[in-house]
Formats: sequence, structure tokens, C-alpha cells
Amino acid sequence: MYNETNKEEKLTKEERDILERNLKICFDFIVESTGAKSFDIENKEEFLKEFSPWHKTEGQKLIQDFVDNVNNDNSTDDFSWFDILDDDVRWQEFDDNALKKQIKENKQKFPNMRYQIPEHCHGDIDKAIIFHCMENPKGYVSDKLWGKKKESAPSLKDYYKKTANNRNEKNRKGSVEEIIKERYKLKHRYNLENIDRKFVEKVIFSEESALESDFNHMFNTFNKEDFEKTYSFSKASSDLIEFYFLKNFYYQLIQDEKLPNIKELEGKREQFEKFSKQFCNLEIYPFSASYPYLKSEEIGGKFIDNSDLSRLGIYIVLRRVYIYLINKKENEKEQNPVFILRKYEKAWKQLFIKILEEVEKEEKQNGRSFEHAKVLSLLEKGFFYCQTGQQGGGITDGNVISVPNFRTVGRKNSKEFKKTKLNDFNSIKSLLTKVEK
Repeated sequence: MYNETNKEEKLTKEERDILERNLKICFDFIVESTGAKSFDIENKEEFLKEFSPWHKTEGQKLIQDFVDNVNNDNSTDDFSWFDILDDDVRWQEFDDNALKKQIKENKQKFPNMRYQIPEHCHGDIDKAIIFHCMENPKGYVSDKLWGKKKESAPSLKDYYKKTANNRNEKNRKGSVEEIIKERYKLKHRYNLENIDRKFVEKVIFSEESALESDFNHMFNTFNKEDFEKTYSFSKASSDLIEFYFLKNFYYQLIQDEKLPNIKELEGKREQFEKFSKQFCNLEIYPFSASYPYLKSEEIGGKFIDNSDLSRLGIYIVLRRVYIYLINKKENEKEQNPVFILRKYEKAWKQLFIKILEEVEKEEKQNGRSFEHAKVLSLLEKGFFYCQTGQQGGGITDGNVISVPNFRTVGRKNSKEFKKTKLNDFNSIKSLLTKVEK
């Protein structure tokens, strides 16, 4: 069944035109300030080569270094995902030398960030409709584990052995290669036999959404009996534990029922893969950690404020809105994207403001007009939703609300607040093309 709920435009044509002009100014500034080459902003490949560290030569070399370490079991070699910052100009200008030294030399600190494969973006940044903008990937062990027990500093091998043991994984006594193959379900989830660059690239940055990956894994492993079973979606249940995003984040969006009927998925692989391509997952901070560390004085907060690494997520959001506004002029039926931003006020909003203020300062110095508050207000009005739960990032009828509604509907009026969240959730759900029964 296709959901044809009336989709009310949140921005007037005049507001869309204002936002388009200002986003054009933003990208002109971003291109000039970063030293990027002049290029077609609508060309995805050119955009990523300019602004994604993972697509540049240095990022590709770091990915290959990881592959070589794992496949050759050279885990005593000095490897760290933090090395992606070596070519980050903004980070090099940051003057916290004590933190930089700690990152380079103290291997007992932040083991998840140092060794676990980062995750930055999963989905088609050109065409996705729902962008789930999150914090950072979860780490597999406490970030304080080695320092607390005064164990020797971990190597890449130590990290994967320790995390496999803590997680009671099947191959916890095997090689690093075997542990990674089992942990990431290499064959069933990625259709790969070996750990190679293609695999690592997909974990970090892929056009395959997290939900699409879950569906691929399900359709590759489930038989008829598996589809026939009744599953619990309780967080305490081990049911569907391998399908993390489907179970924990998007289950209310899959079908018309509040809890999906897995049986109805059988035989509809192509339809559900097409459905899942409407999603994109962004992390404001790509390194894994047992705790987000996103406060301004913490390591994640310092990365967000002082590196180009987190700015990539902001650029992707601004670019997707800009492309929508351009296409909307030629096709009034163009579907607008929405952005559900986890920890919006504490993380995402602050970086939006920082970047937009930089643009405003530059424009004023050149005698031109640019109001960062106006631009952010239009983005919030037309596209931005936040999540109200302190824990849990599921896009559910009790956990999402538009940013303007969050500010105007008082929580003390719990009945109205709950009703508003339900309406906003249904508004998001109505944007998705549903799977035919």
C-alpha cells in the first residue's frame, strides 16, 4: 500500500527562494575558505572528493593500512584511526597540544576510537528522504578498560580479542581477521568473502543505508520458518538482535502496524530494499566510543569544534536541502527531505551556528547581507526534527517532534505534547513510499 497522505508545504515559495540564495552563498564561502577547487556542488562524486577525508588519498591509504594490518596480522604495527586527522588543516591549527599528544602516544586512552572502524555516513546523500542525524557509533568496551586495570597499552589485535571475549563472540579465540568476519557478518551482510578495502569503505561511508544493510542480511539468512516466527521488539529481548537498526530505530516506519509483521516481508526483498533506500544515516562524530564525549570540553566536542571531520555532516545536510530547492523550482512534486537530529541543541545546532556565523562574518566584511539566524530558522521550519528521549534514537511516535513545535508546545501539557509528537511522526512517515501488500 502506498501512503498518499497530504503533504503540507512548511515553507512558502518566497522562503524557499531566500533559503536557496543563502545556501548558495554558504557553499561559495565553504569552497573558498577550505581551498576546495571550484566545482559543481550537485555532483556527488566531486563533492565527496573535496569534503570527505575518507575519499581523499590520505583516507584511502589509512583504510588500506587497516586492511593490511588485519590480513597480515601485523597488529603490533602502529595503527590508529585518529591518523585521519593528520591531514585535517583545521585540526592542525587547533592549539590543544596536550590532547594531540595524548591521541598520538597514549594508547590506553580511547581504544574504541583508535581501533574500531569508524562509521560516518550510510545512504544516498542525493536521494534519501529521511536523514537520521545521530551522535557517534557505540564502542564495544569501556573506553577506560585498559587504564583502569593498568593493563599494557592495547594493540589492534588486543582490542579485537578483548572486545570479542567481552561480547562472547563465536570466534573470540580466532585471529583478528576471523573476529571481524564474524562481527560484521561479512558474507551475509556485505556479500564479501574477504576483508578488503571495499568492505572497510562500506562500514565508514556507503550508499547503502543501515536499514538496507539489515534487510540484506535478513533476506540472505532467513528461511521460510524464520519469517513465520513471532518476534519481540523489546530492547531486553534477544530477538532480531542482529538487525539493530530495524529493531531499535525504524520498526514503526516499516508498515502501517505499530510493530512490523516480519512474515509480511517474505518474498518482498526488492520492494523493501527500495523502501530502505529512502533513508540515510549520518554521525556528527564518526569515531566509536562507549560514551559520546560530545560536550565542548570533551574529546568529541573538541573534534566537532576544531576539525573538518564533523563539518562533513553539516555540509551533507545543507547540500541535500539546496538540491531539493533547486529541483523544486522545476518540479513542484519534488519530495522534500527531513532531518531527524539526535541531540540537536547540544551538538548539531552548535556546529550549524558556528559555520553560518563564519559565513555571516565574511559577508558583512564584504558589505553583503547574510543573517545566520534567519537561515537556521528556515532550515528548522522546513526540514528539522529533534528527538525528545534522553536515551534511544528510534524514530517513533513518542520520540520525534519538529524543532519549532519542540520550542512552542510545553511539556507540562503532556497531552498536547504527546499529540504533537504523534502528528509530527505521522508527517514524517507520510513522506515514505510504502511497500505494496
